Amino acid sequence: MQHWSAGRAPSLSILVPVFNDWACVAPLIAGLEATPGLPIDKTLVIVDDGSTEEIPSDLNTGTISTEVIRLGANVGHQRAIAIGLVSIARAKSADVVIVLDADGEDLPADCESLWQAHMANPAAVVVAQRRKRTESARFKFFYGLYRWFFRVLTGRRLDFGNFSLLPASALQRLVPMPELWNHYPATIMKSRLVIVRVPLNRGARFAGQSRMNFISLVNHGLAGIAAFADTAYARLLAWSVAAMGLLGIAIVAGGVYRLMSENPLPGWLALGATAAVVALFQIIAALIVVSFLTLSLRTQPNFPPIEVAHAYVSAKISLTGAPYGVETHNEH
Repeated sequence: MQHWSAGRAPSLSILVPVFNDWACVAPLIAGLEATPGLPIDKTLVIVDDGSTEEIPSDLNTGTISTEVIRLGANVGHQRAIAIGLVSIARAKSADVVIVLDADGEDLPADCESLWQAHMANPAAVVVAQRRKRTESARFKFFYGLYRWFFRVLTGRRLDFGNFSLLPASALQRLVPMPELWNHYPATIMKSRLVIVRVPLNRGARFAGQSRMNFISLVNHGLAGIAAFADTAYARLLAWSVAAMGLLGIAIVAGGVYRLMSENPLPGWLALGATAAVVALFQIIAALIVVSFLTLSLRTQPNFPPIEVAHAYVSAKISLTGAPYGVETHNEH
């Protein structure tokens, strides 16, 4: 059973964050126009993440209604997505939202696969599960390392990115979640919504080079783990206690050996006992610091995106018509 009114065609918003990648927008639109199976009533919503390059005056938007949400500053890929989702949610302008990157690595033609999965599972979030990536071996190695750390610290498997489809009910559930500011995929996982995975290959960029570097990847990974900070802290606490127990046993064993034997401690045992004592104090100190930081963070207010996202929007522009105004900061 579909979530839109009977007899009414569904409306689709396609959300795309862009930072200076305007050369990719035209082929993206062409790809969407050439993709069958999508609703006729669809709007491309571009979040201009504080681009330093102007929108090309000759940009061909084809037959797709295209809107630009212009941000006053560059806030980053994930926050740009959050602001776009809030704008769509507040306007209640779509039954379904598809989120994808503009650069072509999320293939426009694959939107049809997400839509078909949505038709079979109308209440679920549909995500693109990556089967094949086109990045360098170095990037793949560090990305795999990040996914491994994520699973170790959170106990969850993160095997999808931004390319996804949200029904309106899921959108309304996500926009009040503070985690959405920093990591969209992790927020989907934490929302407890039903997730349907569609295996898809990653495409090649339409133009230019990816801005994702080692530093960006590390920050992105930390943001994802931070969404499950309580789980990660509990796991680290359990491992720390286990490590302290093992080190304590090693120290006691060394002391017992010394008391029961007339011989002096072997050099290796004395060195091991000393290292165990130092390691034990280091673990205790680190555990105290992490515990206080965790407790401190819990006292800080969390601002949901739906409450503050409008403060970052400087204007909304229709590329298929005249500008339709600036979003004021006192909007509710």
